[in-house]
Amino acid sequence: MIRVGDMTTHDFVVDLDAMQRFQAMSGDLSRIHCDAGFAQERGFSGIIAYGGIMLAHLSHVLGMKLPGPAGTSTKWTINYREPLYLGEPARITLEITFASRSTGIVEGKFRIAAQEKTIATGTTQSLVPREQIEERRE
Repeated sequence: MIRVGDMTTHDFVVDLDAMQRFQAMSGDLSRIHCDAGFAQERGFSGIIAYGGIMLAHLSHVLGMKLPGPAGTSTKWTINYREPLYLGEPARITLEITFASRSTGIVEGKFRIAAQEKTIATGTTQSLVPREQIEERRE
């Protein structure tokens, strides 16, 4: 059963292999993601991980953990706050903030962090089978 306040986490690291696979799939060869010298000239510590890879990890959280395999994502928002660097351990924390059994809508908020640094924040919305949502009791 899904209820407001449910939480889950997912740890990940974006490695060189993931970066190369994302480059090949997306065709995005932006130098900020490929050239450490270029990134450092722009004031960054090194190559910045693709935001799309972080979104793939968010997709894993939503599809496999919360709300899970029966859910269908309908809306995501994301605000990037700080860069995530190649090889930097990160964690996604997702919390359910709204759940309506009558509509089957479940909403959440998430944070992607590396240590104490907030990489990104955002919200999610999914449709789930109504019987999977715990009815609110006043």
